[in-house]
Amino acid sequence: MTASRSDAHANGGGPVRGYGPGRLAQPFPYWDRRRLMGEWTVEESVQRIVHYKWAEQHLSAAIGGWVATIPELDVKAMLGPHCYQHAWHADLWRQRLPELREKDEARAEPPNDAFIEFMDELTSPEAADATIEKLVGIYRVLVPHLLAVYSYHQRVTSDIVDAPTVRILKFMIDDDIEQLICGEMMVQDLARTAKLRTRAGKWQTHLDVLLVKAGGVAGEETLGGRPRIGMPPRAVLGAALRQRRQAASAASAGGVVAG
Repeated sequence: MTASRSDAHANGGGPVRGYGPGRLAQPFPYWDRRRLMGEWTVEESVQRIVHYKWAEQHLSAAIGGWVATIPELDVKAMLGPHCYQHAWHADLWRQRLPELREKDEARAEPPNDAFIEFMDELTSPEAADATIEKLVGIYRVLVPHLLAVYSYHQRVTSDIVDAPTVRILKFMIDDDIEQLICGEMMVQDLARTAKLRTRAGKWQTHLDVLLVKAGGVAGEETLGGRPRIGMPPRAVLGAALRQRRQAASAASAGGVVAG
């Protein structure tokens, strides 16, 4: 009995067992919950990726510049690998673009002018005593944002036709989680006075406001937007179901009499 139910569930109809013609119509084994449909078209995916690539390139360049000027040796040691990781992320997106039929693999674009303003402000601290602002911009604003966006993208794209993107995102999410932890520990360690905590909080709020004005790394539909995969209609149960059946039965009987 249990095997029969599993077989029926796998095929959405009659039982499917082992080899045979019926098995050919079974898209996945019954335990597989991957999605065949994704949230975006290929063109829409490309548009998001060129925005991601632009952000990763600019973040890597900013960190690389700061490594040379930040006086704290332990912060330098942390930023060096993170600079490489974001450069690698940008290169992964570059490699993915031709696979999505984008001819220009060097293509990288900001979503709008407001996001350019946000990145310009995030990368603006230059003074040797502005380490807190530099770290807050990276690890309390942009890296958490990228982590949220990449996690969202991974969950709503197709696990089947967009599997390479899902795999790329896993690498980036793993890197960003570790960066988030290391960066926050460093901010907590450096900002040990009320004055420094106030500076950190004000700068974070300032950047957060600019980021929300831009809509995020991919513009207004960075997170959310109108889903392509619709929810199933609400089930009709109880008295409403009985009334619907009675009405359908009456309509059917009337059609027979009229004929």
